Amino acid sequence: MPAQNQFRVIIGSYEHNIMCLSLNLDKETPLFTPIFHFQAHSLSVKCMDINQRYLVSGSNDEHIRIYDLQKRKELGTLLAHQGSITGLKFSKTEDNKSKWLFSSSDDKNIIIWRVKDWENFGILKGHMNRINDFDIHPSNRIAVSVSEDHTIRLWNLMTVKKAAVLKLKKYSQNGQFVRWFNNGEYFAVALLNKVLVYKTSTAKVHCEIDMGKKTIMHMESEIIKDNKEYLCIGMSDGNVHFYYTEKLFNLETDENDDEEISGQKFEPEFSLLGHSNRVKDFRFYSNEFSKYLVTISSDGKIVVWDMKTTDQVAVYDVGERLNCLAVCDESIEKTDTMKKRATDSTIENDLQSEYETDTEELKKVMFGKDKKKKKNSKKNANKRRKVTVEYEK
Repeated sequence: MPAQNQFRVIIGSYEHNIMCLSLNLDKETPLFTPIFHFQAHSLSVKCMDINQRYLVSGSNDEHIRIYDLQKRKELGTLLAHQGSITGLKFSKTEDNKSKWLFSSSDDKNIIIWRVKDWENFGILKGHMNRINDFDIHPSNRIAVSVSEDHTIRLWNLMTVKKAAVLKLKKYSQNGQFVRWFNNGEYFAVALLNKVLVYKTSTAKVHCEIDMGKKTIMHMESEIIKDNKEYLCIGMSDGNVHFYYTEKLFNLETDENDDEEISGQKFEPEFSLLGHSNRVKDFRFYSNEFSKYLVTISSDGKIVVWDMKTTDQVAVYDVGERLNCLAVCDESIEKTDTMKKRATDSTIENDLQSEYETDTEELKKVMFGKDKKKKKNSKKNANKRRKVTVEYEK
């Protein structure tokens, strides 16, 4: 049978619900088919992510729930944060088999969960206020986070310790979103109405993008047209703006000259307007047919765009205030496409080899120069802690 142009869109709402829709783009008129719709949390669903068969959702109710999408079943609840869950992200690997889940919260902490057994493997501590967002470096060795404490923090994931602190001295706003781009050589920090582009090797602002009086609601980096990478910014007026990243990092700027940096003007390469108000989240999905952008908004609509043509190809009105989004293959429930899980010993060996990498290489990636090793450094600085996982009977 020929391949079908079909995938699934999963959304979380302010009404505490999670809904899954199957989108078939082979039809003359694109068809959305509801798969499931249920109340997942006691408060609004704030964030979610998917890794293979696992869906995780976080809420203002402080719970992280785990679902098996293949069996359409809830597996349990992670209870370790003492505050609203603000972010969930699986570390990405080339084979798309993540070993780690990262979660952030109002409680100022980022927790690293081991996917094999959902054990609390380590906690990144240091922020003094709510963590708004974080991102994992393509090498999976560094993380960056932004908080209401007016700082940006870099984390060494090899030692589960703080690596650097950057203060937003001249800016009155806190970082709301953060993303790596250009293979981790730069990272972008979105404030309320401004994006700061940092050069990783110098840890200084390379340029700024001023969004005027509109508020930034979400940000991603993605390779879209002709293998070009774009910084994609969702706005409060329903637009998603696309900035060609090569124009940003190829600028010849004096990173010590604040006036030169703040005086630059940037216009998006193109914009997509699909909503009447705030773009709360968006995700990209690629298959053999095209690359698609899925956006959601407080207006209750899901809008799907074909990024080859930048045309709007499908719209669905959920009738709820949408807050977060995840996208996955239609084959998620087909058992013959799921490989057998590796044995515990195989996974454990993989974990050990990953954690024995040279941390000096990490420092070169982050700061562009060698740093002397600290004497008598402690191995495995963060002790593993058992955490309660609440299972449904």
